[in-house]
Amino acid sequence: MKRWLLVVANVVLCLALVAGVACGGGGGDEKEDGVKEVKLGVAVPLGGIYGKFIGIPSKQGFEVAADYIGEFTVDGQTYKWNLIFEEGGIDSAGGMASATKLIYEDGVKLITQVYGSEAAQPICEESGVILITTGIPLEALGPDKPHTFLGMMSGEESAATLMKYISEERPEIKTVAGLLEDTTTGHVLVDTLKTATEYYGLDWVGSEWYSPDTAEFYPVATKMADKDPDLCSTDARGVGPMREMGWEGTSFFGVYFPYFGDQAGGWDNLEGHLSYYPEPLGEDLPQLVKEMAAEYEQRYGEQLSMMPFTYIIQLYYLTDALQKAGTVDDVDQIIATLESETLDTPIGPVKFGFEELDGVGHMLIMPSWVGEITGVNEYHRVFYVSTDEAETLTVEVFGQ
Repeated sequence: MKRWLLVVANVVLCLALVAGVACGGGGGDEKEDGVKEVKLGVAVPLGGIYGKFIGIPSKQGFEVAADYIGEFTVDGQTYKWNLIFEEGGIDSAGGMASATKLIYEDGVKLITQVYGSEAAQPICEESGVILITTGIPLEALGPDKPHTFLGMMSGEESAATLMKYISEERPEIKTVAGLLEDTTTGHVLVDTLKTATEYYGLDWVGSEWYSPDTAEFYPVATKMADKDPDLCSTDARGVGPMREMGWEGTSFFGVYFPYFGDQAGGWDNLEGHLSYYPEPLGEDLPQLVKEMAAEYEQRYGEQLSMMPFTYIIQLYYLTDALQKAGTVDDVDQIIATLESETLDTPIGPVKFGFEELDGVGHMLIMPSWVGEITGVNEYHRVFYVSTDEAETLTVEVFGQ
């Protein structure tokens, strides 16, 4: 399969060269005011339910961040971001097609991919393009894949943070289970949650899976309710049916959305629900995050949530990486900077690391916190660890 992907990529490259399409120039064209552009390819789902709830909000997060960052200086030259959005779908076909177009037609040297990263990876590695992924298994990272980075908080870090909170603050919780979508990301999350659960001496009682296009949750929710876990990873669509069946445990999910109450059949069903990826909500947010959250809501009529927040953070640390690398074109130097530097973001310093886990240190490490839903759209932060604390904790749990 990998060989076939590379053959396709090389054929497209040859056609692009014949047609005269620019395949270099990550720095873009210089404008009349002397400001150059840095191209960033962004492959996200733009249609369907995944476009509505994942892709479009992610796109909007990038746009807000680009406006706030504005012009920036790299090695004496002024730049601004040129965000090139491409339909990436939610599968390998979309990942391969979007990466091929972004590289061979748009000439990008940086790509961020929400879904389909494993299909995009061979093309990016062969072409010398940096690939910032959203959710991939550890085996997809390593010294033999030098251009690939996990660009959001890893499942390992989030699971370690959540289960430390559970072990210290929620002694009534003894059993844990997962009701998640049957995708690479879903399986990565279950693997990390199971490991962290067992590390802290809790019992993992099993998993149930649903396809991304599932509309009827009662069959799979019935199977999970029969397991009766004290703590269950599920999005809001699984909570309502489980409550109807008498389940009284605590639900949790990586992200939180304002529409979860409707999906769960009412906010009462989400009382005590935990969100274990950083949200731009709750207490002690930096002032810049508050300002961008207000701007996001004014522009789009929606509350800033985890997905757009993730890509706001990403564009900030990529900007700082280019500035510290002193180049927008030298991919090797940019990679070296990502591997070695602490990078500034609106939530504080982040860095790439966890070489103990992936063999290369290409996993993002960032501040981590757990939030609890206590009422209608009421989110409160209940647990927090800094970037350095998160690194120590995650290696402790997963570095065995």
